[in-house]
Amino acid sequence: MTDSKRSADQGLYSLVERFGLMGVLFRYVFRSPLGWSEELSRYVMIWMALLSVALCIWRHEHVGVTMFVKKLPRTLAKGVVFASNGFVLAFLSVLTIYGFQMAQRGKAQIATGLGTSMEWWLMAVPVSALLCMVMLICKMILDIRRTDLDEMLMSEELVDAVKREEGLDF
Repeated sequence: MTDSKRSADQGLYSLVERFGLMGVLFRYVFRSPLGWSEELSRYVMIWMALLSVALCIWRHEHVGVTMFVKKLPRTLAKGVVFASNGFVLAFLSVLTIYGFQMAQRGKAQIATGLGTSMEWWLMAVPVSALLCMVMLICKMILDIRRTDLDEMLMSEELVDAVKREEGLDF
């Protein structure tokens, strides 16, 4: 799942890059600026950034203060992690509901340079929130079976790095 998500983000990034370069080329080399390239790059970048949030949820790459949780007994710590994830799910569900409402209101608005309805560009918020919810629920299901608290709180790469350095004296 993460490989397809990562390749989608890379594809979106390459679109942003190409549209940006086209805009510069047409504006400064051909002296005939494209009216739509900057706006399209901006909207694709917004989609890319919001979709990346779900990938970061899946890979445990969001900032978290885990010092307190790690000092708790394992079962209590798991409960705190699940409660925290529950609050995040509640926030994401509100974001999804209001995001769809915002996108519906954007139907009447037109993107100036592109001439398209803003509904499709505003859909980045609820689509990203839904994807985040799916990733978080999958992560929570996997966390039920995990016994190592570090695996629940940190990305796999970070867990490996910490385990490698545990034997080092600082």
